[in-house]
Amino acid sequence: KTNVMGQDVSSVPSITIDDRILEVVGEFTYLGSTISSNLSMDAELNKRIGKAATALARLGKRVWDNAMLTINTKIAVYQACVLSTLLYGSESWTLYSRQERRLNTFHMRCLRRILGIRWQDRVPNKDVLAQAGMPSMYALL
Repeated sequence: KTNVMGQDVSSVPSITIDDRILEVVGEFTYLGSTISSNLSMDAELNKRIGKAATALARLGKRVWDNAMLTINTKIAVYQACVLSTLLYGSESWTLYSRQERRLNTFHMRCLRRILGIRWQDRVPNKDVLAQAGMPSMYALL
């Protein structure tokens, strides 16, 4: 299946191969990353956060709610399963500060879930990071 996408162009490209016009798309997935025609990272971030949230939810009863596992073990599982899913391909990302904030918000929400800290407890982010022994998302990026 072959598609065509124009990035930052005034007119939609029209390419024909063997009398077949190739379909023009606004976004597609290439090597696991979403590429969009408007050059925005928002579509990619939405998919990454969605996949990481799914991984976090699937590990709920087996890992996060398991009292027999230590915090260090839970953090190691989080790094291996959730963070790696979230940050896949991030080496090539160029993010705006609002997108970095969005990733950091998700990261903090995950750590609070793992550590059993509710928002009503009013624990600052610095204390959550120290308790988990993890850097902030800004440092990871």
